[in-house]
Amino acid sequence: MRGALATVQAPRAAVRLTLTAGSGGRGLDRPALPAPRLFATASPSVAPDRPARLVLARVRRNDGSPASRIKSLSYLDNVLARAEAQAAGADEAVMLNTRGELACAAAANLFWVSEGRLWTPALDCGALAGIARGALMAAAQAAGVEVAVARSGPEALERAEAVFLTNSLIGLRPVAAFGARGFDPHPLAERLAAGI
Repeated sequence: MRGALATVQAPRAAVRLTLTAGSGGRGLDRPALPAPRLFATASPSVAPDRPARLVLARVRRNDGSPASRIKSLSYLDNVLARAEAQAAGADEAVMLNTRGELACAAAANLFWVSEGRLWTPALDCGALAGIARGALMAAAQAAGVEVAVARSGPEALERAEAVFLTNSLIGLRPVAAFGARGFDPHPLAERLAAGI
């Protein structure tokens, strides 16, 4: 069309900011005078195009570690859990903590719908206080949906009406199956997806 501006959609990308205390030399000791470094990387990021299939990982989330409360580069347990899920033909792993309670997915926060409430693992279960997690909880409360934190085993997911995952890259991703338990699309997940 003459005179019309063409709309071009930029490719989707993931930007990662990493802050370190700087080089400390060999060993575990930190430098006496840290020289912080901040760097950024960007890479293409494709949004999921279908609901996730979950399996329960054997790898546990160390809820007693201070690293479980922060987004860090100490991610080996999550990498192993995700590899376990992929080897089983699933998209993502559900991780339990050292007490056998639901903690998170390998790279996402975990939510489920039961008894008219939105549930998520308590932070002291080893869940990360993710940005999308907080946004979803706020969107649910604004919509009049009760949000509850839980210290529950995996049976909570087996009894749930719906399960979904959140993180800053996927937004809200519905879950189609947890092991042998299947889930239909749920109106609450669709309603809340727009809020994050």
